[in-house]
Amino acid sequence: MLAAGSATLESDGAITATRIPTTSFEIEQIPLLGEISIVLVVHAQAGGDYDPQFYVVCKNPAGVRCGTLEATWHWPDEGDRPSKYRCFSEQLSLSIESEGEYTIGVYYDADGNIEMSTPIPVSISLLEAKSAATNGGSHEQSAQLGGV
Repeated sequence: MLAAGSATLESDGAITATRIPTTSFEIEQIPLLGEISIVLVVHAQAGGDYDPQFYVVCKNPAGVRCGTLEATWHWPDEGDRPSKYRCFSEQLSLSIESEGEYTIGVYYDADGNIEMSTPIPVSISLLEAKSAATNGGSHEQSAQLGGV
């Protein structure tokens, strides 16, 4: 799993993505409801994992879940191939309440307790030039986050 600046799944099944890996985002204000482009590539041996289910979970700097994306699909074997692959491009919605290092990981559960893989860190910070103008507001904004 990687965080991207942007990612789209093309009609031919290929993913077009920019700024991989994205490790930080600068935002104009907090609080913010945002979206981060996620690229997932999964594989399995043939003969199993026909109906997989897992979760991409974002946790804030305090370790509290602030965004969850469920991935589930029917996944038949691919002829006589010994393995199968699947790529996804999804938007992970998250609530940003503070600056700091957030983590995004793949988990077996929606609460993000049982890791499937090691979560990746993503730093979120306020734009310095705009921070004085945005600290006084208490309304939430929404944004598609593009990485730095």
